[in-house]
Amino acid sequence: MKYIKGIHRHGSEIFLILLKNSKSLETTSIIKTSSTKNGIKAIISECEGIDWYNYRTKNKIFYVLERKTETYQRIKINLNKGFYNIKSNTNYLNIKKYLDLTINHYIDIWQEYKNMNYAPFHGDLSLVGNVMFNDKNEVLFVDWEQFNNNNKMPTGLDLMMTFIENVWYEILRYNQIDKDILKHIKNSIQNLKEAKLLSPLLHSKPAQNSLKFISSNTGIWKGQHYKLPALKIPEKYLVEIDNAVAN
Repeated sequence: MKYIKGIHRHGSEIFLILLKNSKSLETTSIIKTSSTKNGIKAIISECEGIDWYNYRTKNKIFYVLERKTETYQRIKINLNKGFYNIKSNTNYLNIKKYLDLTINHYIDIWQEYKNMNYAPFHGDLSLVGNVMFNDKNEVLFVDWEQFNNNNKMPTGLDLMMTFIENVWYEILRYNQIDKDILKHIKNSIQNLKEAKLLSPLLHSKPAQNSLKFISSNTGIWKGQHYKLPALKIPEKYLVEIDNAVAN
């Protein structure tokens, strides 16, 4: 049973189809296709990202590049059973556990890049859809369309984007950042530093410098940068985060 999920969502130039079990209606796999230059690039990045990730993770993502020509690509990705997304619109303090699991998984997967200024980049580690969990507290990073292993991306930038994105959602709810959230971010960034997986380029003013880098390199997102919640947060909140980290 096929279900059209999206056509060029967020300007991705990707046609997305969900394959569902006809009885349970459970999604079993997804198909992504494109016949445009940017869409094909995104599918190529997805394959490269999955391959890079599978080499380093226990739980593999299985995919098949079903069709590959100069003007059309089609990839089928099987969903990992038992993994789920957390509910959207959940406040920050209720997802701390999942943020911590995400940080620990990043540290495990990226460990060969310790003490490095730059590292491969997922590009969209959003807890809303691209980070999945299971009942064993295992983590799975999915949706590798923005994967980048060529440009100089600061190590740890993925997680800084995750922190800032969830702070932005919190600001939309309460128009402020709770002191316990600032404490959690400070401790999380300290954990990254101790793991030697936060680029020295981000040690000073990590929130502000992360956003400066993203704003100066929007081409990395292949025209989809405008969807990034991190780019929407007012600078005063970035300053608040950095002041909390520094004190």
